[in-house]
Amino acid sequence: MKKVLILSLLIYCFPFHSVFSQNPDAITTILQNVSPDAIKGHMTFLADDLLEGRKPGTRGFAIGSKYIETQFVSLGLQPGNGSSYIQKVPLQKGLVNENESYFVIKNGNKEEKLIYGQHFLLSPYFSSASSGVTAPLVFVGFGVSAPDFNHDDYQNIDVKGKIVVYLNGTPNTLSNNERAYYGTPDAKYKEAIKRGAVGVITFTLPNNKPNTWDAMVKKSKGGSHKWLKSQSVPANSYEALKSVAFFNNEYVEKLFVNAPETVQKIVELAAKGKSLSFPLNLSASIQVKTNTKPIESSNLVSILEGSDPVLKNEYVVYAAHLDHFGIGVPILNDSIYNGAHDNASGTAILLEIAKAYRTLPERPKRSVIFAVVTGEELGLLGSDYFVNNPPIQNGKIVANLAIDMPFFFHPVRDIVPYGADHSSLGIQTEKAAKILGLKISPDPLPEQVVFIRSDHYSFIKKGIPALFIKSGFMTVPQDPVDRAKSDVEWRNTIYHSPQDDMNQPFDFDAATMHVKLNFLIGYFVCNEVLAPDWNKDDFFGKQFKKK
Repeated sequence: MKKVLILSLLIYCFPFHSVFSQNPDAITTILQNVSPDAIKGHMTFLADDLLEGRKPGTRGFAIGSKYIETQFVSLGLQPGNGSSYIQKVPLQKGLVNENESYFVIKNGNKEEKLIYGQHFLLSPYFSSASSGVTAPLVFVGFGVSAPDFNHDDYQNIDVKGKIVVYLNGTPNTLSNNERAYYGTPDAKYKEAIKRGAVGVITFTLPNNKPNTWDAMVKKSKGGSHKWLKSQSVPANSYEALKSVAFFNNEYVEKLFVNAPETVQKIVELAAKGKSLSFPLNLSASIQVKTNTKPIESSNLVSILEGSDPVLKNEYVVYAAHLDHFGIGVPILNDSIYNGAHDNASGTAILLEIAKAYRTLPERPKRSVIFAVVTGEELGLLGSDYFVNNPPIQNGKIVANLAIDMPFFFHPVRDIVPYGADHSSLGIQTEKAAKILGLKISPDPLPEQVVFIRSDHYSFIKKGIPALFIKSGFMTVPQDPVDRAKSDVEWRNTIYHSPQDDMNQPFDFDAATMHVKLNFLIGYFVCNEVLAPDWNKDDFFGKQFKKK
């Protein structure tokens, strides 16, 4: 009762938008009625062994998808894709045929054929069953061209018709935002193509623990995936790069035997955020054979139409991914990767947010889309397909709030709102956080570049302001657990494993805080006069905002 009284006082006393003050009692009731049991119930079903890890293209994913569809129906939400809640997302899986693929280093008249899985790995080539290239090798530092930030690995080096070799990651002299963008494969591949390169070879620094070679080999066995455009053309396939190879850093000296600088010098410079670019005075002949197969999957989309005759053509999109990894390598005698936290939790929270909107006495001015997407674990594929093929007939998407593994193993005292400092969405975030008595904390793990690792980034790449909110590490004084350590430990031991199931100590009351927070932010955005916009001179706004 005390919490209810405090919440009511905050709602009446805080200087909200005028639209909010019209329904303070209704909003208070909605926030009070967010149900921890409903969240637990949705998660219990979605993370059950019955769904076998919800891998796209499987029966388990189809069952989960049907469950979401029935929830949309029961909430009275309109179908979001014409007369259907289903937006089909055609996917294609590519797997390298290791026996018919090769990598040969050519040093004058000498040739050395390397061993697949020991020395190198190849990315599937999606544009045809076979692709090959023979070309000189050129080292280009980190493969980053950012002259505005005083770093350009392509300055004064000609890579046209050549294979570029570069380090994973980015120079540490760049800011976190710049590193997040320039470190993506998309940014590096586009730059290499822009410069005329015909292939890519990348390797990691020796201390890059998250990308150990054994982990990369294991991951490669699952292949990679693309969504298909019309005529079954794979999206984002970078077909101008005839080969994309990953080189084991234990053997990278093989690429530098004729180089003017040593690998040790490269590593030392990289530690200082510096790099050099130079010809390696070697050539390589690389052949990749790819086996592909189609995968049928889908997004689930529903709409709550706005009440304003003009603003209803502007859409605020809530998104959460349904997919996980299915059945995989057993760990502790369990092979079903249930994905309870990742991301049955986000999907359950989205459903409760939708319920909150449906109980409003008056619909918000802007329209709201609830999108449960596929293929996030495969590379943000479902959300990328959605923003490139929006099912809305008229209007435009003006904001996104993504819910993905928000962390609720303890009471929520503070939040880390990724994206809030990039756009005007920060204003609504601050107001909602103040209502709920939450502190706003900075990113505690900037080196993990979380900002680009969930579905909100698909929207950002289309110039749409977006938010992705996680719980911070603050907790109550009597909590004996150091949450900064326990949350990180969860990532190291449970994340992406079969142990991410419903046997974990979830705090479902804490989960309701994520419902309330995301609901309030979106509600404010829906009723603002102006649509969200990028902050002046924001890095991502400059990169992606539509002119």
